[in-house]
Amino acid sequence: MDDRIGEPVGVRSRLRKALELDLIGPRAGHALAHERLPGWVRPSNWYLTGFLAPRDAPAEQRADADSDDDFETEVADEAGPGDDSAEDRRAARKGFFPSSIGLSFLVAEDAGELDVTVRWGDYRKVGDDAGDGADEDPAANPGGTSEWQRTPHEAVVPVALSADGHTRHQVPDGRGLRLHVVARPVSAAGLAAGFAGRIPPGTRSVSLFLVNERPAAKQSTPSGKEHRKTGNDSLEAYAFQVELEVRGALPFVARPDPRGGAGDESDARVADLHYADTPEYAAGHGVAADWELTGGACRLLRTAWIPAAEVETTETVPVPGVELAMAALGSLTDGRAAARALTPLVTAYRAWIDAQEAALSGLDEARRATAEELLYHARTAADRIERGIRALAEDADALDAFRVANRAVAAALTRRLKHEGAAGPPHWRAFQLAFLLLNVPGLADPANPEREFVDLLFFPTGGGKTEAYLGLAAFVMVLRRLRHPLDRGRAGAGVSVIMRYTLRLLTLDQLGRAAGLVCALELERRAAPERYGAWPFEIGLWVGKAGTPNRLGKRGDGSSDSARSKVSRYQSNPQGKPAPIPLENCPWCGEAFTPESFTLLPNANQPTALRIVCVDYQCDFSGGAPLPIIAVDEPLYRRLPAFLIATVDKFASLPWVGESGALLGGADRHDETGFYGAAEPRRGRPLSAPLPPPDLIIQDELHLISGPLGTMAGLYE
Repeated sequence: MDDRIGEPVGVRSRLRKALELDLIGPRAGHALAHERLPGWVRPSNWYLTGFLAPRDAPAEQRADADSDDDFETEVADEAGPGDDSAEDRRAARKGFFPSSIGLSFLVAEDAGELDVTVRWGDYRKVGDDAGDGADEDPAANPGGTSEWQRTPHEAVVPVALSADGHTRHQVPDGRGLRLHVVARPVSAAGLAAGFAGRIPPGTRSVSLFLVNERPAAKQSTPSGKEHRKTGNDSLEAYAFQVELEVRGALPFVARPDPRGGAGDESDARVADLHYADTPEYAAGHGVAADWELTGGACRLLRTAWIPAAEVETTETVPVPGVELAMAALGSLTDGRAAARALTPLVTAYRAWIDAQEAALSGLDEARRATAEELLYHARTAADRIERGIRALAEDADALDAFRVANRAVAAALTRRLKHEGAAGPPHWRAFQLAFLLLNVPGLADPANPEREFVDLLFFPTGGGKTEAYLGLAAFVMVLRRLRHPLDRGRAGAGVSVIMRYTLRLLTLDQLGRAAGLVCALELERRAAPERYGAWPFEIGLWVGKAGTPNRLGKRGDGSSDSARSKVSRYQSNPQGKPAPIPLENCPWCGEAFTPESFTLLPNANQPTALRIVCVDYQCDFSGGAPLPIIAVDEPLYRRLPAFLIATVDKFASLPWVGESGALLGGADRHDETGFYGAAEPRRGRPLSAPLPPPDLIIQDELHLISGPLGTMAGLYE
């Protein structure tokens, strides 16, 4: 099955084999096991990994011949000075080839002997001009006929395990390849709390290393002194395509994860529980470890230069009795209908929780405590979902916002799937609907303590996270219109949802999907402006000037990155210049933008707004009905779009750009073009009450801020 062309597993297997052949070289039994490489190339350059250099070879033999190339310095000089000096980069870039690889694992008390299989390939220079001690350059020696001949080797080394000690074993035909084996008992006193019951008494820890102890090549000089050779002979001391296999008559003992089972690290304890049935049997040193299970027991360990792992597909399942169709949820008649359609979701979830609790008896004390904590949180989530359903049943505004959100997500998703060639009425997946419902109480009631909760939506790529949080955003934006009827026509204005990203490219990628949702909400508003207000639903993009123009610009200002300049360049050369905003198509109908899609108002010399329309006259956002997209900072501070997409670094401008403060609420004046806060006194007419702050903050791609990007995000926070 793995080799069937067209099958995903088969394609992956073929790609992996091709990658191994390219980076490491032929394995034992391969058709190229006796290959010949051109004589002018170093085998250590032809293959980038999988080989061992002699341990005692001088630095010039063990170093990468290309490590002194100063490409980074050249690039840095062109781009301008960085934080580190060229000298620092050169010192840190020197690379040395490894001389050993190894495995560490656990064996049972009665394990007496292991069989270690060592495989490798030796390359020897053959041909007319072999053995001259220099690597040929094809330009300097075009007639050279030498080649590197590969010879495969395999040797089995029996290793008797001592109770405690270090033994050395010569590899047959290895010409200096040696196995070093260190065995020592695992004492219960040395185990972390929670591990003692997971390792059988008498278990020993074994570390096994293959070391290239071949002598470095030498040659005589005219003075009679010997010096180490740096040409062909030195490469013949290398061992290529090195593999280790360790077999035992008794099964190897599973290694407990040192990060799990004990301590205060919640993530480590949860991971230890989740992967309790998929233990680790070995750890690699300078190489990855792999193993095979037969009948649930592990008797074979091996090294792997290119590690791989199976990642199972995560699939959702339908929940009987739960209404998941967005169209049906968008037309619920009343609260009782909502309760009938949604309550089975809580019932099924609680039944699943009870089933998980009944299966805890086989866990040890530490894992059982972790599992009970998780089930407690699961019951809390079930209670929140139930309260969300109750809020929809008892609160007419919340139910109306829920219905509109379902219709808007359905409309946007239907159009996007149609553009992608998919069909069928859109449905929620159970986890998406649950995520929406458990957040309803905190969003519907400003005094609810759940409003301060941070909920993590975790699901593999392509599983529907975006639609889930866009549905929640739609609910929040509509509910704001119903709860804050400020002044005639200004109902619920101001920024309601902020979606933050750490990387600009991710921000721009999601803009189209979020813009499609806002288009759907805007059509809902147009159909009932008396209920949802005369002020349009809009989406704003707040990123650096490399992504969007931050200023409108004016004639004679000399700016090359203003909206005026970008529109002018695009209109004069639409094929060679990018569009003024990071969208190439209408987010509603998919029609490609043209120069006619962008207009500076009231004129191109001193614009105050950038108007974006679809050129397809059949689109709902063509002609006099522009797309609800604000992509320039200056009008964005005035329009205060309901949905704001931003990179986290943009928030650094809040103390420096006074007008940006209105994005966080507090604007108390308005006119026909927008709103004004404290940074713009004496402009506009007073509102009956200041605009409220944002209702919801979405941090997408949360995993990206667990590293260096998180340090930056924390500073802005």
